Amino acid sequence: MKQRLSLPNIIGMGFMAFAMFLGAGNLIFPPMVGQLAGEDMWYAAAGFLITGVGLPLLGIISISRVGGGFNEISQEMPRGLIVALGTCIYLIIGPFYAVPRTALVSYEIGLSPFLPEHSALSQLIFSLIFFSISWYLSIRPGKLLESVGKLITPALIVLLVILGLSPIISPLGIPGSAMGTYTEAPFIKGFLEGYMTMDALAALMFGVVIITNLKSHGIKDKASLFHYSITTGIIAAIGLTLVYLSLFYLGATSRDVAPAPGNGGQILTIYAETLFGTTGIALLAAVVTLACLTTAIGCITAASEYFDEMFEQISYRNIVTVISIICVFFANMGLNEIIDLFIPVLLILYPISIALIFLGLIRDWLPNPVLTYRTTLTITFFLSIIDVLRIKDYAGLLPFLQPFSLIPGYENHMLWLLPSVAVLSITIMLGFIIRPASNCQLP
Repeated sequence: MKQRLSLPNIIGMGFMAFAMFLGAGNLIFPPMVGQLAGEDMWYAAAGFLITGVGLPLLGIISISRVGGGFNEISQEMPRGLIVALGTCIYLIIGPFYAVPRTALVSYEIGLSPFLPEHSALSQLIFSLIFFSISWYLSIRPGKLLESVGKLITPALIVLLVILGLSPIISPLGIPGSAMGTYTEAPFIKGFLEGYMTMDALAALMFGVVIITNLKSHGIKDKASLFHYSITTGIIAAIGLTLVYLSLFYLGATSRDVAPAPGNGGQILTIYAETLFGTTGIALLAAVVTLACLTTAIGCITAASEYFDEMFEQISYRNIVTVISIICVFFANMGLNEIIDLFIPVLLILYPISIALIFLGLIRDWLPNPVLTYRTTLTITFFLSIIDVLRIKDYAGLLPFLQPFSLIPGYENHMLWLLPSVAVLSITIMLGFIIRPASNCQLP
């Protein structure tokens, strides 16, 4: 008999997933895209939504299809490589990069405007409080539905509705002509901006958090887990879409009040202050802080569950504690230094994660999953490295990199895409010829 989840819990699960995906970066990207795209913002928005919402939704569906987490979706790979790749993903999206950034952005937008001056001590105190709250709400992974989905997220949504409706009810300008690269291909540019949100990478982490919470509420069988995971993902996707569309329009109508912003965060700050004064700054501070907090909780929980499965002799609670302490350390370092250190790693991990998502979706129809997985991921990994080498601009590498510039996507960090699709197609056809042994054991 099919197991059922109550309607309030279904909505709460969707709100929980929505809040975990909606971090500070997701609030900052769309206003800048909207301002630069101007009258073409809807074309840019369409491209952004495909990669910024569509890919994360496919990630949740893919994880739910395999019924587990990263280890399950990558099981056709060699065991050592699964562990190495999974560890890198969970460390980067967890304590080394993404989570510390949530505290730093919360401090800069949520608290710093109200302080007479910035100080290292105030930043340290803020990060300690921020990660103490994250730690407390993360040590009970099966209770995130109650703490995040039903408590924090409704407050976040109320604040987002106020912020999102304000440019529609009281616009501060009208969209102008598209600027820069948006004049020629707004859809493609928006597509690439959504790609760089890194939410597809996060989907591989949050999928297991969703499944854990469903199991803790009595949903055990595979069919029900799959059904409610998809429902959760759709609710989150709808919420993200509505937030993004309102922020695109906010950015498109902001040129008069924010004519030369450095980033989308400045657009949001100026717009909120112009409309609501000091109250607007407080509103934006609350939105950003809650968005960052829920993302931090989701990432810490997902990373802790992954390492808890790997290191059974260490308790989940202790892993959460260690990760939280590491987050405090990195949150008090310079943001630029952290970005410079880890962006090359992200450029390698993100294409691999996208490839894993699509492979997970079609795994049941692959004639030789091991052949397709290993070959496709190998070419994706190799070309992702080429992408990283290209941005380093080493003169000695130019003769080696020049032939790759002929492949579409070279200039946009998407060099891997077409070759990976080609290899995927070829290995599927070869799979009908090279059948795997039924009792084959993966190394």
